[in-house]
Amino acid sequence: MASVVTTLQRENLYAFLAGVFPILCPGEELSREPYLEAMCYALQKVAAGKSQRLMISIAPRHLKTICGSVLLPAFVLGRDPSQKVIVVSYGKELAREHGDLFRKLIASPFYQRLFPKMRPDPGHNRAEHVKTTAGGGRKTVSIGGSVTGFGADLIIIDDLGKPAEMGHDSYRQGLRDYFDQTLFSRLNDKRTGRIVSIQQRLHQDDFPAYLLEKETFDHLCLPSIAEIPEDIPLYNARVYTRRTGDLLNPEREPKELLEQIRATIGSYAFQAQYQQNPQAGESAYLSMKDLHLVDTLPEESCFIRRVQSWDTAASDSPRSDYTVCLTFGWHALEERWYLLDVWRKRTSYTEVKAAVPRERKRWRADKVLIEASAMGITLLQELRNSVASVYQGVNVVTSKEDRFIPQTDWIKSGKFVIPTDKPWFDEFRRELLAFPDATKDDQVDALTQFSEYMRRSQNAYLDTDPDTGRRNGNYRRERPRREDRMKF
Repeated sequence: MASVVTTLQRENLYAFLAGVFPILCPGEELSREPYLEAMCYALQKVAAGKSQRLMISIAPRHLKTICGSVLLPAFVLGRDPSQKVIVVSYGKELAREHGDLFRKLIASPFYQRLFPKMRPDPGHNRAEHVKTTAGGGRKTVSIGGSVTGFGADLIIIDDLGKPAEMGHDSYRQGLRDYFDQTLFSRLNDKRTGRIVSIQQRLHQDDFPAYLLEKETFDHLCLPSIAEIPEDIPLYNARVYTRRTGDLLNPEREPKELLEQIRATIGSYAFQAQYQQNPQAGESAYLSMKDLHLVDTLPEESCFIRRVQSWDTAASDSPRSDYTVCLTFGWHALEERWYLLDVWRKRTSYTEVKAAVPRERKRWRADKVLIEASAMGITLLQELRNSVASVYQGVNVVTSKEDRFIPQTDWIKSGKFVIPTDKPWFDEFRRELLAFPDATKDDQVDALTQFSEYMRRSQNAYLDTDPDTGRRNGNYRRERPRREDRMKF
């Protein structure tokens, strides 16, 4: 039996955590809440090379540093002592503390029995840098610290950035520059090198937001109070099911305590640090309860008409706006629109020009709305040469906010449905709920454009045969009463 447990601890990061926890946190009891297993499972995929980029967003005091900065390097080096690991945090004292904890773990008899081939080099065994006799090791650095001459197979970023400084644009830009110009270049092999970022959110435009914009990171987001239904992968093909309102750690942080924390630190800080959903303030227009959500989309055959709405940007630079295409499907039996897909990318005009007909063909859209902006006008001129009746230019004459406000009644009415099982859902709902204070609003612009168009033209559009373009005769245009003109 003992050999079975030993084998499990050697091969399973969650079992390894259970075994070493008394060494790392003597006198404390390890929580058995499922989020810990979820974190370990995600981190083990990185250790095994099945995931090259991982971000974990979670509130303070949930063992994220133990799991990320101490446990993961010890596990990786135990299995392969030649691996090189860099661990980065925002302060020297914090980095040294994590380094000492790592040394304490690998020096323990438990660890040595588990991983007998992993031996620290006696001449290079410091908190800042532990070398192994196999040529690998763990190097600790703080923000801005030099890593010149040290390559890495795995980079672990643990709370990069001081909370008190995160409100300054120059400070946030410094973090981005440090990652791009210093850290990323330390990967020994850019094809197989792995990066883990494990930290709480602090600002809409913080370092985690920058990494997520790269669209290469798997994201395990663990808010203290679940905001959406979600199934999170665990070991052995099991899932950790969270429903809206479920607490992450109800024993340690019950609902009453979380509400006290919210009252103490304020709603903005709570949304960022505990909910991993930083907003510039409470939205004046929409809240989560206003959205009509479904777990998954109905059968594709239910959607008899499809419309796409494009909001185009004029640049593919790293900090530019996104080009967005939202695809909507009309469910004839329910008589409401579903959001089928979100295409969102920083891209050039040439790629947008190719993407518009490609996405139309992919979703068999019979109407494509494109904002008649500088890029949009050029696009429309070229695309109308092929299928003129499909592409519709939309003129914009008022501000984003003025156009969005009238659409909120339609969003709340239940005539617009959003599936929660899509990879784009979380980013879409965050932007929608944070408007007009979100750092990006391209998805909201595309939604507003669609809603405005359908408020004016839905009946006529649905009465038009998508193949012939002719009216079916089921709808007769009438001048609406004055009191009805603003209704969807």
